[in-house]
Amino acid sequence: MRRWTPGTLVVIATASMTARGKLKLAIKSIAAKSIVASIFILHVEGFSRGAPDAACTHMIPGHGGSPKPLPAPFAIAADKVAINSGENVQVAIGSLPSSPGLFKGFLINARDATTNEVIGTFEVPLDDSGRLMKCSGGTQNGVTHANNARKQRVVLTWQSPANFEGDVVFRGTFVEDYSNYWVNVESERVRVSRSIPFDKAETPLPITTPELSIFTVASTTEKTWPPTTTKATTALLTTQKAKPTGTPLWSFTTTVKAEESVKSHPIYNGCGATKGCFGMPNGCINTGDCDIVASYSVKGDRYEFELRGLLEQASGGYLAIGFSQDAAMGDDTVTECLYKPSQVQNVDVFNSINKGKNNIPYSKQGAKLLSSSVEDGYMYCKFEREQNLGTDGVITDLAMKHHLLLSRGAISGDRISYHGQNKASSAEPISIASLSGVTSRSDVLIRVHGSMMIVAWIWAASCGILFARYFKQTWVGKQFMGKDLWFVFHRLLMVLVWSLTMISFIIIFSEIGGWSSIPSYINPHPILGCVTTGLAFVQPIMAYFRPHPGTSKRALFNWAHWFVGNAAHIVGVATIFLAIELPKAGFTGNPGVMYWLLGSYVAFHVTIHLIFSVHQCCQSSRDDDKDFALKEFSGHRNGIASFNMERKEDAPGSTLRKLLLALYILFVSAIGAALIAMVALSP
Repeated sequence: MRRWTPGTLVVIATASMTARGKLKLAIKSIAAKSIVASIFILHVEGFSRGAPDAACTHMIPGHGGSPKPLPAPFAIAADKVAINSGENVQVAIGSLPSSPGLFKGFLINARDATTNEVIGTFEVPLDDSGRLMKCSGGTQNGVTHANNARKQRVVLTWQSPANFEGDVVFRGTFVEDYSNYWVNVESERVRVSRSIPFDKAETPLPITTPELSIFTVASTTEKTWPPTTTKATTALLTTQKAKPTGTPLWSFTTTVKAEESVKSHPIYNGCGATKGCFGMPNGCINTGDCDIVASYSVKGDRYEFELRGLLEQASGGYLAIGFSQDAAMGDDTVTECLYKPSQVQNVDVFNSINKGKNNIPYSKQGAKLLSSSVEDGYMYCKFEREQNLGTDGVITDLAMKHHLLLSRGAISGDRISYHGQNKASSAEPISIASLSGVTSRSDVLIRVHGSMMIVAWIWAASCGILFARYFKQTWVGKQFMGKDLWFVFHRLLMVLVWSLTMISFIIIFSEIGGWSSIPSYINPHPILGCVTTGLAFVQPIMAYFRPHPGTSKRALFNWAHWFVGNAAHIVGVATIFLAIELPKAGFTGNPGVMYWLLGSYVAFHVTIHLIFSVHQCCQSSRDDDKDFALKEFSGHRNGIASFNMERKEDAPGSTLRKLLLALYILFVSAIGAALIAMVALSP
């Protein structure tokens, strides 16, 4: 039996404590990555994929801030005022005709008007605009949005519970954008009878219907009800074509594919034949579903324009067309149509100029509004403009070629607000007299930026960190140009990370033309991107000036190098998560696949690191020769590595490490390739 001296026992105990300390440190590092990644997953996923089930109780989004006061510019209405238990009701949610805005998110459930209990069940919307929820322990008794695409209306089917009798009210939350939302919007009551048919009820229920007066479902069956107080009767329930006593104010429409009727709008008629057209996103002229579209033509000495686009907010908005020499904002003339619902003439046309990044209104003269309309969340205006307009040294002659600029956004008083990402510019200067369609500037640089960042932070950084952390004990004695193989691989990958990050950073600033206009509280992607770039820039400089092994400041460098590297990687991956929500990324309508791919990467990355860490610590505790502990305390960062390097052989378990490394590289490469393909093929 081997005899241990007191000094040896101290070394063994110290080594054991060191191994446990390393395991704790590894677990903390992995936990930090998991927690940060989870936070960002929840942030972006929660905003775009609907509310969590827990939100059914309070109906308040987790955005921070306070809800807007009621009444809301949105409403909830059912197509029936009375039903028998177990029957279905069509429920429509959408904007009011007096403020035809769009909403991104919603949450709705049905409640017993007496007990406030969530009751009944919903069906999945035909257009996949919503997903079912489990409210208060039930199933399928709530609906929330399935994506953050803008919606003008959503039609749902609700089934009342069997053997229920009483009044039901539909309660909902509408989210216009991150900071504007309305809570506890309620429908009129619906009477549910258990056994006595409604047409034989002794006292008919007086019903005051909402402002929404026409309801059209997928089968195109029209159902109407009076907009004034009346008594529920058999005729009201069975006569689906009954006319209201007043003019119908609004119509809900949906089809199996939820296709809006934008293709039939006259602005698309004659594009390329009798007039020129330009819209965004690119290619939308052919499909007739532009977020904003402009048409232009010359009729004698008159220059005629049409604009149509989505309104940014129900409280007002603008559509603008600009004429530029360089496809960028600055020294341009602009004509914009403003929508102000509070005014008698709620749409008007104005002129302005761009001086640098500032828009300066100057006159209505020279532009004449011909016609306008606001419906289904879209504004349309048609106007004439004089050939030469401008002021303060900025003059545009429409007889010359110009880049066309399109934008839309909100208004503040009589001023237009910054358009953010809701903008487009023509790829080439065009003549207004031309009848050909115009293509937007290519977004290839944005796709290159995204692809480079994926290669840098999902693939190269992940693999580079793995080599440095777990492979100093592998390929011992094998070198390339006087450097250990693990260090060669680590340095090559990190140089690739640095190069791709710097190039990508320059590309996106050049493409955007400066700082992003997206507020950081809505999406901090730009800020975190700068943080990632800064950390990546500093890391190789620190490495170049690293102290020699064994010196007093080497430990400080090791910790600083570890912290900056891990921080850059965590923030970099989180920034990629947040990029999915950006309009220019093209995923806002259906980001689910991107979230699934990135979530799979994070889960696999954390799992592999945990396996490596546990395996390394187990090997440390099983090593019979404890002399490595003395080397650990002599200034070597990894005692086992130093010990095995002296023996010129790999540490135990190198075969397993190599297999795990191969598996990791293959998986991360596949995920990276899939992500890049999604970026390249995004709309």
